[in-house]
Amino acid sequence: MSTRFPRRPIVTQAVFATAFLFTLCVAPAVLRAESTKRPNIVLILADDLGFSDLGCYGGEIQTPNLDALADNGLRFTQFYNTGRCWPTRGSMLTGYYAQQIRRDFLPGVPSGGGNRGLRPDWAVLLPQMLSQVGYRSYHTGKWHIDSTPTKCGFDKTSLNQVGRYFSPKLDANEKPKQPLEFRDDEYLTSSMADDAVENLKEHAAQHAEEPFFQYLAFTAPHFPLHALPEDIAVYADTYTDGWDSIRKQRWQRMQAMGILDPETANRVSSVERDLGPPYHFPEAFEILGEGETNRPVPWNQLTDKQKSFQATKMAIHAAMVHRMDIAIGRVLDQVRSMGCWDDTIVMFLSDNGASAEIMVRGDGHDPNEPPGSALTYLCLGPGWSTTCNTPFRRHKTWTHEGGIATPFIVSWPNRIKDDGQFRRNPQHVIDVAATLLELTGATHPDGAPAPPGISFLADLDAQHSAEERTLWWYHDGHRAIRQGRWKAVSPVGEPWELYDLSNDRIESVDLALPHAEKLAELVAAWEKQLAESVELATEDLSAQDLSKGSRWTRQSDVMSKAQQAGRIKRSQVLPGGETFFVADRHAFLMKPDSPAKSKLGMPWIFYAPALSRYPDKHEQWMHRQFLNAGIAVAGIDVGEAYGSPHSQPFFDALYDEMVSRGYSTKPALLGRSRGGLYVSRFAIERPERVAAIGGIYPVLDYTSYPGVERAAPVYGVTPEALEQRQQELNPAKNLNVVAEAGIPVYVIHGTEDRVVPIERNSAVLESAYKSAGNEAAITLERVDGQGHNFWEGFFRSQKLVDFVIDAAKGD
Repeated sequence: MSTRFPRRPIVTQAVFATAFLFTLCVAPAVLRAESTKRPNIVLILADDLGFSDLGCYGGEIQTPNLDALADNGLRFTQFYNTGRCWPTRGSMLTGYYAQQIRRDFLPGVPSGGGNRGLRPDWAVLLPQMLSQVGYRSYHTGKWHIDSTPTKCGFDKTSLNQVGRYFSPKLDANEKPKQPLEFRDDEYLTSSMADDAVENLKEHAAQHAEEPFFQYLAFTAPHFPLHALPEDIAVYADTYTDGWDSIRKQRWQRMQAMGILDPETANRVSSVERDLGPPYHFPEAFEILGEGETNRPVPWNQLTDKQKSFQATKMAIHAAMVHRMDIAIGRVLDQVRSMGCWDDTIVMFLSDNGASAEIMVRGDGHDPNEPPGSALTYLCLGPGWSTTCNTPFRRHKTWTHEGGIATPFIVSWPNRIKDDGQFRRNPQHVIDVAATLLELTGATHPDGAPAPPGISFLADLDAQHSAEERTLWWYHDGHRAIRQGRWKAVSPVGEPWELYDLSNDRIESVDLALPHAEKLAELVAAWEKQLAESVELATEDLSAQDLSKGSRWTRQSDVMSKAQQAGRIKRSQVLPGGETFFVADRHAFLMKPDSPAKSKLGMPWIFYAPALSRYPDKHEQWMHRQFLNAGIAVAGIDVGEAYGSPHSQPFFDALYDEMVSRGYSTKPALLGRSRGGLYVSRFAIERPERVAAIGGIYPVLDYTSYPGVERAAPVYGVTPEALEQRQQELNPAKNLNVVAEAGIPVYVIHGTEDRVVPIERNSAVLESAYKSAGNEAAITLERVDGQGHNFWEGFFRSQKLVDFVIDAAKGD
């Protein structure tokens, strides 16, 4: 890539002499005070490393060199990447969001990954900026940025290789022999260390008067899982207990170390058992065989063959990290041997979280070859990726914490005095360039726009109270934004979620309902940053460039279809149904072929709960009866709202949508189990809109289920407040509104229900009707001997079905 900003010479002898004194690699004690102004830099980037893979972050993998680096430096606990390899690299080496420099997708903008030459001229890389102040720069390893390293300021580059870790033997024409044969004397991770060491030796011999910047970009532990046999042997028996056990052990070590503030995470995230790889390639599973699985199911549900296969994969992953640590140790030893250790800042991080991907490409996979060898092609998969990203949710490509949180270690003996301490301020890879520029005195080119990266140099001295800042993500359709303690995140094609990271770093309790105003504020800020990024990324483009950009898509057709196939499927059973969004929430409508007539519009039933898996197969018979009678059924997914008043605006939105389509202004309500809290909330808030209420063992009292501890967050209050404010907030305490309105009710409930006791729920509703003098309007069918189960009588009650049909029709 051409640039308008070539290397600038140091213009005076005095400045040159000062730089010489600041950076000379001699005994550290001699020039200690001055040398900290312009240190040498070693920036090490791992690929697809999980947050908890390293020993110093709670992992069981042997990483003594990185552990020592952490013990004598700092560990950052809220450091972020972009969620993917090429955006992280572009952001880290420029200080801008990848979208601003056309290194990740923006709508209508020619942008992307790989080696496409797309960066604006002002978006120069770190080595070009460091050259202003006399640095020599060396690149080793993976590139994945546009242009080439030596055209972007690096004085030397090598080993830009991906797709395999073992080097093929070459024929007389210097081409890989066919069929492929591999050398047994070279392993890519070790070769990268060889190259970096050689760079440093050459620098010491020929350029000792100049400071150096060594950028070491490992491919490990990115797939394919290739490792040296002796390293795999170290971990041969480590993972046979399975991913559930290893995840628990990692979390226990993390707690003992204090990696995360206990107020932000007091447990691990729940495993998303239905979430597999971000892209589904079914042909890979035919090649890999019956040992592979694409879901993080409980370990004890795997077959023996699967357990063996999966344990072996993780052993190879561990071996790759193990060998990378050995390689890093050799590079750091070289720095020490040069007398430069105290005056060198070392940074280590990962480009994204561990990967749940499963595919076969490159040299292919031969199941008859030893796992981890050159002709095998294995990927970690979601079971172990969930463990590697302990305690966070999701994986590489997603913008939940598991995809974007990275271990980040900084060592600088001449500057850092809080050896082994943590730094807990939120930081991002855009801050790496800002920090290195501040400490070296280098700058962005004249005329370059202000970068979003902020230097964390002050954090190297002591933890300080950082001002609230905004961090932004957009990759593969996944969106996120963080402002202070609040984070909004939206997987591709899914509603926005909201989390308070000050007490929920594992993103377990979605606060989108009780804090709808805060969510709207964050979403508006996300959209504003998107618009500003588009403006910045297009200001130097011609009309012809923009015309081309308008035809760009976020992914190829192949990857788009694979991502769509990989998304979690909603398992609702919806005869004659369609799905759509209302108020940015999933909604459904089951429509009859011939709608019944009603004075108030086409009759319909408001059903709850409308979660991802509800309604399910147990209600299918019942819903077909409704459809055959000309009655539509609709619902909206507000998550685990537990009858919170904050769900009402979304119920109103569904109601308005249905009325706008010509449906009745007085639907019947039908609540199953927890759905009782949903429909009772609607009836309490809008009794004039309700024709009748039907229920199957409905929950009406949140203290019986789910309990105040679980319900409190979505009510937006503390558990203590939710307990104390029942007269105001608990549907069970406000059923008099429904009873006094005389809304007809038919409820069926088992007398032996221990999950939703009849006495604290349906019987309370019956009592409210008696007190209101409307006892004739309610029928409570008590089913002796039945509990909270799938007894057919609950779901094939003709009396309940006929009652709801008649009410919906207005009969």
